[in-house]
Amino acid sequence: MKNFSELYLRLLGLVTRLDGDLWDSIIKELNPPKQYPKDAAIQDLAFRDSKALAGYVPDLRKIMRDTSPTSLAPEEFKAFASIFSLFNLSARLPVLLLSIGDYKETESLIDVYNGYRQLMVELNNYLSLAEEAISQNNPKDQG
Repeated sequence: MKNFSELYLRLLGLVTRLDGDLWDSIIKELNPPKQYPKDAAIQDLAFRDSKALAGYVPDLRKIMRDTSPTSLAPEEFKAFASIFSLFNLSARLPVLLLSIGDYKETESLIDVYNGYRQLMVELNNYLSLAEEAISQNNPKDQG
């Protein structure tokens, strides 16, 4: 992938049918407060989903290295902001799982969490630089 727009489209494809029929069947079992699907199935999906998205981190980091945040075209900024939002939301999954007693010491989950924690620092820094460049290039939009 060469730019944020390409990565964004790839990520949309990933999350559009994430877990497919399995997720659909879990949703069909859900009828609160009368009926809930099995906890383990939901927790497994949350872990797998956060790992699936994390699989694109090397591509994201490469694009970030190759693309100055101060030179993003408007469509690339929008694609990056959307990617940032998706990862920001996904980063909550390992945090949620770590709040469950049975998972507090699960090494693979802790690794995923630590990866997201580092990634969010990088994405926040990149976003700040991009937003600063935009505000400097468009001073009339401030205010």
